Amino acid sequence: MRFWIILAFAALAATLTANARPQRIVTTNVCADQLALALAERQHIISVSRLATQPEISNFAEAAQGIPVNNARAEEIVMLKPDLILGDIYTGNHANNWAKAIGVPVHVINAGASIDDVRAIIREAAKALAEEARGTTLIDEMDARITKVRQLHTAPITALVYEPNGLTSGSGTLADDILSKAGLINMAPQLTASAYATVPLEQIVSTAPQLLILDDSYSSSSSRAQSILRHPAFLSLKGRTAIYRIPSRLWLCPGPWIAEAVEHLAAQRARFTPG
Repeated sequence: MRFWIILAFAALAATLTANARPQRIVTTNVCADQLALALAERQHIISVSRLATQPEISNFAEAAQGIPVNNARAEEIVMLKPDLILGDIYTGNHANNWAKAIGVPVHVINAGASIDDVRAIIREAAKALAEEARGTTLIDEMDARITKVRQLHTAPITALVYEPNGLTSGSGTLADDILSKAGLINMAPQLTASAYATVPLEQIVSTAPQLLILDDSYSSSSSRAQSILRHPAFLSLKGRTAIYRIPSRLWLCPGPWIAEAVEHLAAQRARFTPG
């Protein structure tokens, strides 16, 4: 099987054309799916990840409907004969390594720890897809929406992100930067020096931020990780803390959709403005 994959990838590399714009794009994770669908022509995307059609975590779930899915395995991807693979730093490394070894282009989507990183990620993906103009447009539109939010004259409020398993986002994270752009003061750095850390529920209740942002990707799930987000202890925050459930799709992956996350959070901030 391994020898067959090597031969198949080698044959694929030998048949790649000199087209500047990829014609057969394969994406192997939900972040890559969304960037490809945002930047490239849909007909050129021949396969997406198995998570691409899940609306809880993808902003392009509807657009991805009907595109064949893959599980980021080398043996299935080689059969697709891609001329570009869009992946990430976690998913499909085996397939990525095979492809790189014989010359099939692979572009890896990084995670991103700031809005500046998001701009770079969009720009680099657009370059890999030969859609630089579209990338510039998406960045400009994103920046315009964020700038509009920052021009709102409402007082900043304290906020804290709380995810399944009690995870929160501190300094040096994309969520922290998004909160800042929305006019929120992230309280996580007061609770932990780490970028990401588990914070006990009791500490959340005693801290009582003005806005508690619950990130619950699958609100209908009853997993133990997510059950903490529905804990009765939250009732003690009534009258002290507003609770908002943000759609995970808005900041799970780096992309222009983070502007909508900023807008949603700024709207929550506006609830605290007198009169």
